Amino acid sequence: MRKAHRFIRRDRNGLLLLDEAPRVPYERQILRLAFLGPDLQRDILAGRQPPALNLEAFPGSEVPLDWLRRREAFGWPRTWSYPVIAIY
Repeated sequence: MRKAHRFIRRDRNGLLLLDEAPRVPYERQILRLAFLGPDLQRDILAGRQPPALNLEAFPGSEVPLDWLRRREAFGWPRTWSYPVIAIY
């Protein structure tokens, strides 16, 4: 996950930017980890990812654009809702 995030940075508006394209296929494959939803990244870093999802399985898998479908594709439970943000 850390390697994936090394390829990207945020501009002053918070948009993700790539300074240069990853050079080797492995780097291109793991870069996709940086674009998983924050909840999935949190689970992976905490070791709570589904058993079938590992670094060997992830690179060859298709990553759906929709976050809910992405959760399902990688084996997370379907029950999930967008986080509620409190504004004070």
